[in-house]
Amino acid sequence: AVVSTQSGHYGRGKVFDFIKLSTKIPQSVRGEFGALRSKFESSHATMSALPSNLEAIDWGYYAGRVGNPALVEDFKAKYGSVQVPRPSDNQTSGIGALENDFKKEVAEYLEGSKERIAKFEAALADLHAEKPLEEMTVAEYLSTKPELRAQLVEDIEARKL
Repeated sequence: AVVSTQSGHYGRGKVFDFIKLSTKIPQSVRGEFGALRSKFESSHATMSALPSNLEAIDWGYYAGRVGNPALVEDFKAKYGSVQVPRPSDNQTSGIGALENDFKKEVAEYLEGSKERIAKFEAALADLHAEKPLEEMTVAEYLSTKPELRAQLVEDIEARKL
């Protein structure tokens, strides 16, 4: 990312790996991602071309050219007293906290996913262990599914004349 340093110079903070990022986004938005990359690189090149400090003003040159040297001294004093306010960075710590919270949520989700995957794999293994439906009787099928058996019995009882 392009970050502003204390001196006002824009330099590199993070380097984006656009190739790696492009593998993680859907194919349908890669065109837009390419446009974003191009815009970023153009802006980054423009910012990198800026000098880190302003060029010093040659006040002697202006004092010799302007008819009133007191006017140049007045401009010099006023120019020296100008303070350009730099915004303070009060968002980075909040973003860092949000990032840490998000990482925790993702880790919890991944842990839960592992548990769900294990549960589904066990259910799949049970299904593979069963006899094929063509070779199984209804009683054999319902023997491992008591809730389904109870529901069927209830439905049969409800439909008796």
